[in-house]
Amino acid sequence: MHGKIIVLAVAALGWLVASVIAFVIVASFTFFGIGLIGLLLWFVCTRMELENDAAVGSGWSPELIASQYDARQKMSDEQRAAHRDEQTLAMHSMRFFRNLGIALTLIGAAGFVFYQV
Repeated sequence: MHGKIIVLAVAALGWLVASVIAFVIVASFTFFGIGLIGLLLWFVCTRMELENDAAVGSGWSPELIASQYDARQKMSDEQRAAHRDEQTLAMHSMRFFRNLGIALTLIGAAGFVFYQV
């Protein structure tokens, strides 16, 4: 129980720091800051979507991709179903946050252009 409280406290502290940084960006740059946060969110979600379930490595280490492929082939049907279920949930979440990033980018751009004219 003690370790769980520490993990939750670290997560809460991380969210607090992220929200303070976001507040400072929006307070300093107004609509441009909203667009910037949306663009960053959009970039991160797109990057995660592109690297989904890929081996971490470079062209110099093709054995990572081969070992990942072998591990997938050795999975049982239940493990494949669980993996596919997990990937589906992750993709839905990423799609939601990517669309949120697109919306924030558009709102920030529109507000920035509106107040510049």
